[in-house]
Formats: sequence, structure tokens, C-alpha cells
Amino acid sequence: MALFKVMNGKDKYRNADTKEKLIEYAFRQDKAIHRYIGGIGVSVETAAEDMHRISEEFGKPDGVQARHYVISFTKQELQDAALADLIGQNVINYIGREYQAVYSVHEDKAYLHIHIIANSVSFVDGHRCRGKRREFRELMHEIEAIIKTFGINRLMYISRKEK
Repeated sequence: MALFKVMNGKDKYRNADTKEKLIEYAFRQDKAIHRYIGGIGVSVETAAEDMHRISEEFGKPDGVQARHYVISFTKQELQDAALADLIGQNVINYIGREYQAVYSVHEDKAYLHIHIIANSVSFVDGHRCRGKRREFRELMHEIEAIIKTFGINRLMYISRKEK
């Protein structure tokens, strides 16, 4: 069963350098070994700056800076990093309808997992993704549909929010 984690928590990801730190971590060579990385609405080389530009343009440089998600797969579900790359592309294409986003496939563990970092400010109209239940359910439903096309029939949510 694939796992879906929302890494945001209370008072997390509010620092001005959040986007840089998250993207730097996601794109680390020792984790994204075969460089299965990508972005939508940004250049992967300047992703954090591109996201900051949108936040500034809509007058929202403060508050939660990014949304961070992780999708993990068991060895039995997925062993091919190239397929994980296709899943990552599909997920950010969905997110990219409203938000700039990047992803990377991490291959440094016994299981493949995808990190997704999305700007919290929409490039469409400047509204902020607040992590509401409706937004979460829609994203999870879309991820379930995407992974199903790759023969993965179950997605379980794991909470990472701090109490």
C-alpha cells in the first residue's frame, strides 16, 4: 500500500528560506540519484526564486511558504524509479493547475518515495492553499487515480501534523 504524508504541521514552513531549504533537500544528488526531478510553473534551476516572485506579486510573502507532500511505495508496489518519475510528473501536473510545484524521486532508501513541494500561493489569483480538508481530499483522490493507472490500488494517509 502506498503512503501519502502531508509534512506541513503547526507553525512549520513559515521561514523566509523555507522554499530554498525544501527544494535543496528534495533535489540532493545523494537522494535523487538518477535525477528524476521536475517542476511546473518554475524552472528547476530557479524554482524557489520563481515561487517567491509569485508570493511577492500577490502580496503574500509571509505565512506558510510551501506545502510539502511525500508519496512512498513498498518494494512490491514499485521498484522502477522511472515509473515513480511518471507518477511525480502526473501529480505536479494536477497541482500545477493552480500552484507552482516541484518533485523529486528519492532512491536512497529501500523503498522509492516522491517529494512534492508546492508554493502555498496560487499563481492564478493569489489565494493561499490553507491545507483545508476539501483541498486535501481532492489531492488525495487525484493521487489515488494516478497511482491506480500504475497498478497501485491503495493509498493510505499518514499524518505528520504536530499536535
